[in-house]
Amino acid sequence: MEKLYRFLLIVLFISAGSTTIAQDNLQKTLSDLSSDAAKSYVAPVVSGFGANLNSGWVHRIVPANKLSLDIEFTFVGMGTFFNDNNKSFSSNGSFRFNTDQAMSMTTNISNQNARNDIVNQIINQDFTVGISGPTIVGSKDQNVQIAFPGKTFTYNSQSYTVPAQNVELTGVNGLLKSLSVLPFAAAQFSVGTLYGTAAEIRFLPSIQLNSDLGSISYFGFGIQHNPAVWLNEPLPVDFSVGIYTSTMKVGSIFKSTATSFGLFAGKTFGTNHLGVSPFAGVTFETSNITVNYTHTVDTQAGPEDVNVSFDMKGDNNMRFTLGASFMLAIVNLNIDYSFAKYNTASAGLGFSF
Repeated sequence: MEKLYRFLLIVLFISAGSTTIAQDNLQKTLSDLSSDAAKSYVAPVVSGFGANLNSGWVHRIVPANKLSLDIEFTFVGMGTFFNDNNKSFSSNGSFRFNTDQAMSMTTNISNQNARNDIVNQIINQDFTVGISGPTIVGSKDQNVQIAFPGKTFTYNSQSYTVPAQNVELTGVNGLLKSLSVLPFAAAQFSVGTLYGTAAEIRFLPSIQLNSDLGSISYFGFGIQHNPAVWLNEPLPVDFSVGIYTSTMKVGSIFKSTATSFGLFAGKTFGTNHLGVSPFAGVTFETSNITVNYTHTVDTQAGPEDVNVSFDMKGDNNMRFTLGASFMLAIVNLNIDYSFAKYNTASAGLGFSF
C-alpha cells in the first residue's frame, strides 16, 4: 500500500512540472531568512496546503437512510493553482545581516579598523528593511533581495555612513521552480449510513520519497449529514451538511491544519450503480501552518543557530464547488473544481460496496 501512495505522489509532483521539497534544501534556504522574511517567502504554500486539505471531501450527497451499510474507499488527488501574484512578494520586516553581507555593505569605508568594528555592529543588531523577491513557488533564476535603508555608525567618535543598498541573498530563490500547481494525494474511507450520516477519514502514512526528502504524513476525518432523513416527504434535490478537519506534516518544518464546514446539494440521475450525480457546494474554511526551522546568525564568537517557530493563517475563507460523480457498478469516478482565492481541483477513483 505504501508503494502505491509513493507512486501516486511522485506522479502528481511530476505532472505538476516541479521537483519535490527536499527537506535539506528547504532548511538551508530558510536558515538564511529571519522570521519576517520567511513568512512572506512561504505564504503561498500556507494557503496552498490549506486549500488542498479542504478539497475533495464530498463526492456525492449521503443518502437519507436511517440505517444502511454504505462503504466507499477512494484514492483522491487534489491540486491548488498558483498565479503570478503568488510567485513574488514585497514587504517590510526585521532582518539581521551576516558577516559576508556586512562586509559587502561596507566597501566604502577605507579605514579597516573602523570597517571591522562597524561590521560587528551590523551583525549584532536587527534592521527594519524592505524584503522582496520570489516566493517558494517563484522563479529559480532570481534571489530574494534585502533593501537596507542606510545608517550612520560611530567608531572612535567618528561617524561612518553605510549607504542604502540592496543585498542579494544568494541561493534564496524559488525552491519549487515557478510551481503552478501544488499537488497532494490521500486515501479516503467512508462508512454509513446511520440516520442520514456518514463518517469519513483520510490518511497518508508517513512516506519518504527519497533519501533526503522530509517525510510527508496526513490524517483527516469528518462527517456528512443529510437532514432529509428527518422529513416525511422526499425532497426534489438532495442536501447535506459536512464538517471536516485535517492535519498534515512535511518533515519537521511544516505542520498544516485545516477545517471546513460546507453546505452541499446534488441529485442522482440513474441508479447508485449506473448513473451520474452532479453536485454543488459552498464551504467556509480555515487553515493554519506552524513553521519550524533553524536560522543561522553570525556573532563575534562565530555562527550561532537560533530556533525559529511561527504560526501563519492561510488565506482560505470561502469556496464554491462544482462537481460530479460517475457510477459504474462498484466503481466511482468523481471530479470537482472549487472557486476561491486559491482555486483547486480534485479527482478520485473509488470503490463502493
